[in-house]
Amino acid sequence: MLHALNMTMPLKQDAQSQQKLEALKANFANGIQQAIAEALAGSEIVHFARVLVIGNKYIQVLTEFDGDKHEYAVFFFRQLPAVFKAIFELVEGAPSWDKLEASEDLFVETAGKFNLRALGTKYDDPDAGWLFSAFGTKTVKDIKEALAK
Repeated sequence: MLHALNMTMPLKQDAQSQQKLEALKANFANGIQQAIAEALAGSEIVHFARVLVIGNKYIQVLTEFDGDKHEYAVFFFRQLPAVFKAIFELVEGAPSWDKLEASEDLFVETAGKFNLRALGTKYDDPDAGWLFSAFGTKTVKDIKEALAK
């Protein structure tokens, strides 16, 4: 089943946090991006992924993925801890990374807290907002297999 992650988190506005944000933005294309791409490619469940900063006030992690929502959050927790440490340290209202790192459940809960519901209704998941897919219920693996033929 295809799902969307619309994790939208308010950023801390103090000078030190804003400096860390600028460093994250400056280093994203030269290391962070590659780490994320490598982990997501290996997962074979992620259709699309991107990270946005909106006016230095919000950071978004936006993805479309196949499978179980909880397992997906745990995947991020296990595969990309350094990336999420750098992000969550900047987020207003997030637990400290020490607390998040110590508990998969707290990480999943926190990620869910910041996951915004899209408008509309998804036919196969009444808790999710609308998500269009030109490929219907085809998974990443289905699409890759079809392209390989």
